[in-house]
Amino acid sequence: MSAIVSSIQGFLARNRRKFYWLGGTAGSGYVLLKYAQWKWTEYNTKRDLEQTAKSNVKRRFEQNLQDCTFAVGSLLPTLGENLFEELNVELVTAQLQQTRQAVAAAKGEGGSEDQAAASATTPTTTPAAAQPPPAPPASPPTSVDKDPATKADAPKPKKGKIELWQELKILSFTRTISSVYLVTLLIVFTHLQLNLLGRFFYLDSVVAFSQVDHEQEIKGTVGGAKGVSDETERKYLTFSWYVLNVGWRQCVKKVQTAVEDVVGSMSLKELITYNTVIDIITRVREKVENNPDGSAGVSPSTYLLPEEGHEDEVLRAGGCSNDAFVMDASLKELLNETRDFLESADFHKVVTSCFDEAFDLLLKQIRPTFFTDPDYKLPRSAVTEVRDGADDAAAAGVMTSGSSSPEPAPQGKSLPLAGVIPAVSRLVHNVVNGVPNIFLEVLSAQPDLKAFSVVMYTGWEDRAI
Repeated sequence: MSAIVSSIQGFLARNRRKFYWLGGTAGSGYVLLKYAQWKWTEYNTKRDLEQTAKSNVKRRFEQNLQDCTFAVGSLLPTLGENLFEELNVELVTAQLQQTRQAVAAAKGEGGSEDQAAASATTPTTTPAAAQPPPAPPASPPTSVDKDPATKADAPKPKKGKIELWQELKILSFTRTISSVYLVTLLIVFTHLQLNLLGRFFYLDSVVAFSQVDHEQEIKGTVGGAKGVSDETERKYLTFSWYVLNVGWRQCVKKVQTAVEDVVGSMSLKELITYNTVIDIITRVREKVENNPDGSAGVSPSTYLLPEEGHEDEVLRAGGCSNDAFVMDASLKELLNETRDFLESADFHKVVTSCFDEAFDLLLKQIRPTFFTDPDYKLPRSAVTEVRDGADDAAAAGVMTSGSSSPEPAPQGKSLPLAGVIPAVSRLVHNVVNGVPNIFLEVLSAQPDLKAFSVVMYTGWEDRAI
């Protein structure tokens, strides 16, 4: 037995270095294997956390976009009520109908029996048929009764028929164009508000989640305080009152001035085509959005937020009667950040893109008035941005360097301006009262607006420490 032990000891002594190398190699391999397993587990855990965080951000962002759509939908009835009350096209239409009925009744009483018989047998010679028949609710008369005795017998309207038609023309275009501007601004502003708030809500959720692991704990700060308090949120959202009660009037006034300059001199009997309507919309937009010298006009932010120093007035008028609802540092910082976004070049680009999209959609709504063929592809409207390409240029009837004489696009039907006014007036219902509201759906999915919302929602780099 001792011989065997001695032999083994001798063998180990002779191969001691080999056994050291073998043991070191095996130990190193084991350590490396465990390290690799640990790193793989760490990588999978980190990847899962990143995927969870990305899916959480995406889910919250998409939910935030849906909240924006619902919020705008809840504000549209108030905006529509203001527009219908201030620009009462229906009242002017009713006055025109009363004037026509009064003139017809006066002529019936003062005329002879022969005239009455002729009027009964030849209805096409009445004043209402002297012009091409516009869409209901009103038909344009061609003359004004000049007999003083007849005027004394008939109910006297406050304004003459010509004056009422002029007012109807201005109010119809003003209300419809203003509704497009205001709905677009309301959508963009609501996205800005809710995405700024949504960013802080997301940071709060990250803080609550990360506090479980102290090694990954972060602190979200807004002016030295974590997140946005419920009080600050309520006060911040109250500023939508300004758009619906003050800013909209400024916008309507600006649009009405432009409409009077463009449409005011046009005769009610003037024949217009679809391209004429495009030209009217384009010229009105140029006057509203630009100064006479071609420079950028009034910033849309003037319609969305009050001037600095008047915030307390908006809070009180918006229903914040509690003494606690006053301007504080947190709300002030939030409003300053909002103004920074409103005055940025990116915001102006987004608003212009949304205006283009909205007015292009408006023109598509009025297109059936001039074109009866639903399958015909109309030329691109001048409201949208002109894109490169021979196809687009040819479709719009524009000369290109590679084309000799493109075929001009069909003009569609030519209608008197008086016949187009009812169609223009009815479009406002699609803009503010449509169910479903196609303007709200299209503008909420506008690519530039969604990209701008992503920038606002993910701008937390300077908020997390």
